[in-house]
Amino acid sequence: MEKNSANKKLFNKRSLKYGTNAVIMVVAVIAIAVLLNVVVGILDLKLDLTPNKLYSLSETTEEILGELDKDVQIIGLFDDAAVATDSEYKQVTDLLSLYAKNPRIKVQYIDPDKNPGIINQLDPDKTMNLQVSNFIVKSTVNGNEKKKKLEYYDLFEMELNQYTYQYMSTGSNAEQGFTGAIKYVTAEYTPVVYFTEGHDENDVNREYSNLKGSLEKNNYLVKNINLMTIDEIPDDAELIVVASPKRDISFAERDLLERYFLDGGNAIFMFDYLEHDPSFDEMNKLFSKFNIAVNNDKVKENDERRHIPQDPYTILVDAYSNSIIPQDFYTVLGNSRSISILKNEKDYVTITPMIQTSAQAVGEMVNKARGEDIKGPLDIAAAIEYGGGREKAKILVTGNSSFISDSAYQMYGNYYLDNMNFMLMTMGWMIDQQDEVIVPTKPYEINSFNITQTQSTVMRVVLTFILPLIIFVTGLMVYLRRRHL
Repeated sequence: MEKNSANKKLFNKRSLKYGTNAVIMVVAVIAIAVLLNVVVGILDLKLDLTPNKLYSLSETTEEILGELDKDVQIIGLFDDAAVATDSEYKQVTDLLSLYAKNPRIKVQYIDPDKNPGIINQLDPDKTMNLQVSNFIVKSTVNGNEKKKKLEYYDLFEMELNQYTYQYMSTGSNAEQGFTGAIKYVTAEYTPVVYFTEGHDENDVNREYSNLKGSLEKNNYLVKNINLMTIDEIPDDAELIVVASPKRDISFAERDLLERYFLDGGNAIFMFDYLEHDPSFDEMNKLFSKFNIAVNNDKVKENDERRHIPQDPYTILVDAYSNSIIPQDFYTVLGNSRSISILKNEKDYVTITPMIQTSAQAVGEMVNKARGEDIKGPLDIAAAIEYGGGREKAKILVTGNSSFISDSAYQMYGNYYLDNMNFMLMTMGWMIDQQDEVIVPTKPYEINSFNITQTQSTVMRVVLTFILPLIIFVTGLMVYLRRRHL
């Protein structure tokens, strides 16, 4: 009887009750954690907590994948099982697992060391120069196989370290690369963008490789063309680009371009400020049909809010949304020349100013003998719709070509993305294609916060004295209470 009474007292003790409750709570928490892990594993749920959503697909990609009507195969030429968890390629393989959820897309990895014939099988003509770690995206269109190769530098943003003089990866371009490649290999028709040569223009491969890459991701071929060596502009020319000519065109070239515009051709003319004062008489005769003229000046912005500090010749301009581009852009342009919109208006010519300086700007004439400086506001870019031919033509004339150059990327940083998007959207308007693959680079970011000296002192006092004191007092109170249980 005494033994039962002792047991009863034992089980009635508060300490045992609290201990039992604690055990029950621990077991419940473990059970819930196990259940959640099982559910997540079954449903393959993942949460992307990275600042720039490195492991998520953008809305642009989701839309393109949702409209796929052809099967696409993505092949990685390496053993994905050997990819380390901290490798940049692990980020790529994780991203591709999201593409693979689409029933039209098949992703596989083939190690050339274990399958020596795979490279010859994928590239029998040796035209793609495939190597280990490359990706191949391919599909079949109208019975013909279309393929696109992606290399390391297509998947990652590289930046030169000024101290070590070595390139390091600073962001991910993988989604832009794969989505653009999918769009390319599934397209029924591939138009061509021709960059002219023969007038000391900028080379597209050396100075506009980023622009070229963006065009190719949007299903365009980029080629060079010399207008002096042809009788007619090719039928597949969706767009002609004249990038910073240093010499004027000839009469024959002007005649060729005039016929091209009568048939509804599209073109972009990008000029730059030039010190040696070349004459662009034939070019301005061509532009006179569109009510435009190129001035031989150098734009100086005198509004301090609208230029780089201490550099009034590198201007900061808001390109506001209009009927051509659907959103505002903040463009940066260095060493520009201005464009004049002539007063001789024509019913079949519609001009939309695209980039404009403040009223305080001035166009400083290179050769003062040509006239006085031009007062602002100055137009630096204008878009023209020309309806005087058999088909409507669209032309963009800018007084700057460097703002979308590769060197501008190093100089302007984030502003360069606005510059590029401005150009791509304007091109989309010109060729009636507004679905460009504009998936921005996803930079690697580390979340951090800055604290002042005062905040640092307060945190040190709290962590060193106040927090330990609170813990000590709390523990003491618990101890004293439990002594009386």
